[in-house]
Amino acid sequence: MTDLLQDVKRHLAESKHPLGVKELLKLTQLHPGQQTQLKRTLRDMVRAGDLLKEGKRFRLRGSQPPSSGGDGSRGDGSRPPFRRERDEKSPGAWRAGPREERGAPGPGARTPSEIDSRFAPRGRFSKEGRPEPRGRFVREGRAEQPRSRFEDRGAEPRGRFARPERPGDTGRSAPQGRFARDDRRPGQGGRFDRDERRPGQGGRFDRDRRPPAEGRSFREERFVPRDRGERGGDGGRETLSVEGVLHVHRDGYGFVHPSSGQGDNIFLPPQEAARALDNDRVLVEAWGRPGRMEGRLVRVVGRLRQLVVGTYETRGRHSAQVLPSDKNLQMQGPIRVPPTQMARDGDLVKVRLGVGAGLLDPGEGLYGEVAGSLGKPGDPSAEVLSIAYSQGFSDEFPSEVMDEADRIHTVVSEEEARGEDRRDLRSLPLVTIDGEDARDFDDAVYAEDRSEGWRLVVAIADVTHYVREGTALNAEALRRATSVYLPDRVLPMLPERLSNGICSLRPDEDRLCMVADMVIDRKGLLVSSELYPAVMRSHARCTYNEVQDVLDGKDVPHRNAFKPHFERLQALARTLTQMRKERGAIDFNLSEHKVVMGEDGLPSRMEKRERKDSHRLIEECMLAANEAVAKFFADQELPSVYRYHGEPDEEKLAIFAQMAQAYGFNLNAEDITPKALNTFMTQLQGHPEERALNQLLLRSMMQAVYTSGDRGHYGLAAEYYLHFTSPIRRYPDLLVHRLLKAHWNRKGQKRLEAHLEREERALEDMAAQSSDRERAAMQAEREVVSYYAALMVKDRVGEEFAATVAGIAEFGFFVELDELHIEGLVRADTLGFGARFDKALLALMLPGGFRVRVGQKARVRLTSVNLTLRRIDFEALEVGGHTVKAMQAVERQEHEEQRRQTKEERKKAARIARERERQEKWGKPRVDTGSERSLAEAEEAQRRQAADAPETIEIPSGIIDAVAAAAPPEVPAEVVPVPSAGFERIRALAALDQPSEQQVPEKVKAVPPTRRKRAAAAAEEKPTRAKPPATRKQAAAKKPAAKKAAAAKKAPAKKPAAKKVTAKKAVAKKAPAKKPAAKKAAAAKKAPAKKAAAAKKAPAKKAAAAKKAPAKKAPAKKAAARKSTAASKARPTKGGAKKMAASRRGRKS
Repeated sequence: MTDLLQDVKRHLAESKHPLGVKELLKLTQLHPGQQTQLKRTLRDMVRAGDLLKEGKRFRLRGSQPPSSGGDGSRGDGSRPPFRRERDEKSPGAWRAGPREERGAPGPGARTPSEIDSRFAPRGRFSKEGRPEPRGRFVREGRAEQPRSRFEDRGAEPRGRFARPERPGDTGRSAPQGRFARDDRRPGQGGRFDRDERRPGQGGRFDRDRRPPAEGRSFREERFVPRDRGERGGDGGRETLSVEGVLHVHRDGYGFVHPSSGQGDNIFLPPQEAARALDNDRVLVEAWGRPGRMEGRLVRVVGRLRQLVVGTYETRGRHSAQVLPSDKNLQMQGPIRVPPTQMARDGDLVKVRLGVGAGLLDPGEGLYGEVAGSLGKPGDPSAEVLSIAYSQGFSDEFPSEVMDEADRIHTVVSEEEARGEDRRDLRSLPLVTIDGEDARDFDDAVYAEDRSEGWRLVVAIADVTHYVREGTALNAEALRRATSVYLPDRVLPMLPERLSNGICSLRPDEDRLCMVADMVIDRKGLLVSSELYPAVMRSHARCTYNEVQDVLDGKDVPHRNAFKPHFERLQALARTLTQMRKERGAIDFNLSEHKVVMGEDGLPSRMEKRERKDSHRLIEECMLAANEAVAKFFADQELPSVYRYHGEPDEEKLAIFAQMAQAYGFNLNAEDITPKALNTFMTQLQGHPEERALNQLLLRSMMQAVYTSGDRGHYGLAAEYYLHFTSPIRRYPDLLVHRLLKAHWNRKGQKRLEAHLEREERALEDMAAQSSDRERAAMQAEREVVSYYAALMVKDRVGEEFAATVAGIAEFGFFVELDELHIEGLVRADTLGFGARFDKALLALMLPGGFRVRVGQKARVRLTSVNLTLRRIDFEALEVGGHTVKAMQAVERQEHEEQRRQTKEERKKAARIARERERQEKWGKPRVDTGSERSLAEAEEAQRRQAADAPETIEIPSGIIDAVAAAAPPEVPAEVVPVPSAGFERIRALAALDQPSEQQVPEKVKAVPPTRRKRAAAAAEEKPTRAKPPATRKQAAAKKPAAKKAAAAKKAPAKKPAAKKVTAKKAVAKKAPAKKPAAKKAAAAKKAPAKKAAAAKKAPAKKAAAAKKAPAKKAPAKKAAARKSTAASKARPTKGGAKKMAASRRGRKS
C-alpha cells in the first residue's frame, strides 16, 4: 500500500494536468483487477488532504492548476486529451482521447507528458508569443479571465452578486469558464464563488460570514448547494453541522438528538455509531430530507460517561476484562482492565473508562481500570447504579470537588448576613413545604393580605454564594446539570455538604437567599415585583400531607398555628390558577406513580401519587416567581437562560383531535387553541380515558428546552418564563442567580457589558447541556421505576389480575393492574388472531367486530418478567366484557368461511381462465351443456346476482328476542308428503279449471301402475293430442288411484244394475262433507300451498265413500276406467309440461 501511494504521488507530480483513475492504473502498471485498491488509495489520500479531486480527476494539493486558454489549450501550452482526432503528420497515429483516458490503449498511445510536449501550442498561442492582456483583464499586473457572466462587461459585479474580499484572494487565480474550479476544495461549488466556505454554510449567495440566526433550528438553516458532477468527501451532498447527544441502540445503530430540542433525529449507521459511546455529546455532519436525516461523526464534544458497571472476569495471570451490563456498550466488546484484588470472578464492578474524549477506533475496543466492587450479579442496588451510570450520572464526586466543599463553612456568619446589601427577613414567618422524604429545601413562601390583593414572598436558597465561577464545584455542577431522584437514593448535582447542608433552608437556621417580593391583585395579575438578596430563617418544615390536613380542617399538632397562613396561600393559588386558565394555560392533570421501599431495601408496593391542593399551592407560587424574574430580565434586556416551550405541530394536534372525537369528545381539529385544549381537559376529568388522552396530548406537544432567547412558553401561555426557584438541583436556576448578581454588583457600564458579552457566548452551550442532562435524568428515573416494578412481580408469574387498558400500539396494548398500579404489555400475537391498529380511533381492531380501546376493563395473566430488559408481559383472558376464547371462536369461524369462499373463487377463476384461453386459441366459446349458456352469459348472470343480493345488516339480539316474544304462537302445519315436480306442474294447471262447489265429482276407477307406465310410454312416442279441459274430479283423482283399485278388487264381480241409483245417493250424502275442501280449493288460487293441501284431502274422502257403497258398481267402474285412461293419456311427457298446458288451454277455448 505504501509503494502504491508513493507511485501515485510521483506520477501526479510529474504530470502537468490532473489524472483520472484509468490513467493512473496504466501508469502504475497495475492489473485491471486492482482498480478497487487504487480507488481506495485515492479516496484515503483525498480524505487525508494530500489530493484534490476535480470531477473524476485528481491532482496533488499545492500544485498550480493549469488554466485553459481561449482555444482550448492549457496555460502551460499543453492541449487537454479530451478530443480524439487523427494526426495530420502521422496518419496511423491517434491523439489521446476518451478511449486512452479510460485506460484502453489505442494505436499510438502516449503518456500524458509526451502528449503535452508533442502538441504544445506554437506561435501566438504559446506563452512566449501570447500578447499581454489589456483593459479589463489586467489586475495587479497579471492576466485574469472573467470570473462569471456578470463580469464580462469590464466592471466588477454589483448589488447582490458582489463578492466581498476575503483573506487569501491576492495571488490566487480566479476560476475561468464554466467548469474551471481548480482552486476549490473537494465538495465545493455553486453558481458563484464560494471557495472559502465551510461545510454547513449555505445560502444561494455569499452568506458564509453571517452568524446563524438566534433561536433558529438546524432544519431552518440553508444547506450548501453543490454543482452536479462535483463530489467531495461527503459525496456531493448538501450537508450541515449539528450538535447533539448520541443514543446507541442495542442493535448497533444510533440516533443523534439535537441539543436545541428541535428538528429531526439524525440516523447513524452501525459503523459510525461504534466510534462513540452512548450519551456522548457529539458533532455530526448531516444530510438528507426532513424525517430521513443521516450523518457521520465529526468529533466528540463531551464524554459524560465516566463509570461503567459490568461483570469482572480474569484471563490468565496478567489480564482481565469486564463484560458491561449496559446493552448499548456490549457491541464495543469486553472492557480491558488490569487484574485487581478488589474483585473476584463473577463480581459486579464499576470501571472508570480511560478512552479519553476522542473518537473511538471500532477495532480497538474499550479499556479502563476497576474502581470498586458492587457485589454479586442480581443485586438491585448494583442494577440501579448501572442504570444511573449508563445515563452519565454518578454517586461519587471527584476529589477536588470534595476538597472545595469541605472548605465551606456550615454556619452563616454575621458578616455574610450583612454583606451584599442583604435584607434581614429572619422575623418573617417563611415556611418550607416539600415531600415526606425531601432533604434539600430550596424554597420558602409567605403570603399576606393587602387592600389591592396579596403580597407574596418567595425566598430561594442562594447557591451562587458558595458555587463560584472557575471552581471545580461549578464545573461538576455544569457537567451533571441536574439532580436525579430515584426511589431509593438521590444523585445530587452538588455534594451533600451543600445540597443538604449550608444551602438547604432548614428550619430555625440562618440561610442566605434570593427573594422575589411580589404584589398580586384580586384577578391574579402581577402589580409589582422586587428582587433582592436577603438572609432568612425558616419557621417550619411542613409536608404536603400536613398542609392538606390543615386545609381540610383536621387537627395537626404544631401546624394549626399556620392555618391562616395556609388559607391565604390557598386563596392566592386558586386566583392564580383561574387567571392562567383564562389566558389559555394547559393544566395536565397527570398522576404519578411512586415506588415505596421496604425496610429491607427492596420495593414493597407501587402507589399512585395524587395532586392535592397543597401541591398546587406551591406550584402556583413558584410559577409566579419564575414569571416575575423572567419579566425583569426581558425589561432590562439582560441575557439569561429561558425555559422555552414551542407551539405543537398542527398535524399532531389534528390526529389527537380525531382520537378525541372517536371517544365522543367535541374537539374541532381546525381550531385548536390553548383555551380549547384547557376546556377539553376539564371535560375529560373523571372519564376512563382521562389518563390515556392526557398522555397522548402531552406527547403531541413540543418538548420544553432551555435557550438563551425569550421566546415564550406555550403550555403556560406565558410571554416570558424561566427557572429561578430550584438552584440546588438545577443548573439553569443557578445561572439565573449569577446573572442577577452580575447586574446588581456592576462597577461601571463597561465592566458589565464585558461580563455579559462573555456570559452570552457561553449561555447557549450551557442551556444545551442542561437540556441534554434533563432528558437523561428523566430516562434514568423511568428505567429504575420499570426495574423495580418488574422486581415486585417476578415471583408472581402465572397469576391473574384485574387491569385497565392504558394504551394502544401497533404491536399490542398496555394494561395497568388495578391493585398494584404496574404497567405491562399484552402483545397482539398472543391474542391468537389478526389484529389491526386503527390510529384514528386509537383502537385495536379484532376480527368479529371486537375492539380494544383505552379505558376498557380486562382480565390478564402474568406470563413473563425480564429484569434485564425491564419488561413485563401479560396474556389477555377477557377484554371489554368478551372472553378471548369467544373472540377466537368467532375468528376461526370467519377464517373457515373465508377460506372456503377463497377456495371456490380460486376454482372459478381457474375455470374462467381456462375458458378464456380456449376462446383465444380456438375462437369460439365452450357451451355449458347443463345450463345451455356460454361462459360470458354465466359471468353476466353471476354479476347480476351479486348486484341483486340483499344487503346484510346486523340486528342486536335483544331486538330479535323482543319481536319473537310479541309475535302470536305459530300453528303447526300438516305434514304432507312432498310430490314430484311433474305432478306439481299438473296440479297447478288443473287448479285453473276447478268446478264450483255445487258440482259433485264422480267416482273413477284407478288405473294400475303397469298400465299407467305403458300409457306414458305411448304418449312419448305419439304426438300429444288436444284433450278436453280436465275437471276438478279428474285432477284430484290421480293421486289415490291405486287405493281405489285395491278397494274395487274386494267388491263382487257382478252387481245388480238397480244399485246404481243407491250408489249415487250415497255419494250425494257425502257431498256436504266436501264443502271445506271446496273452500280450500278456492283459496288455493291465491295460495298454492293451501291448494295442494286441499287437493290431497279430497281423494281420501272419496276412497272412504267408495268402501261404504253397495256391491254393484260395474257401470260406474267402467266409466271411471275410461276417464282414468284419458287422464293417463293426458299425462305430460318428459319435458312436455308446457306443450300439454297449451293444448288444454286450446281445447277449453
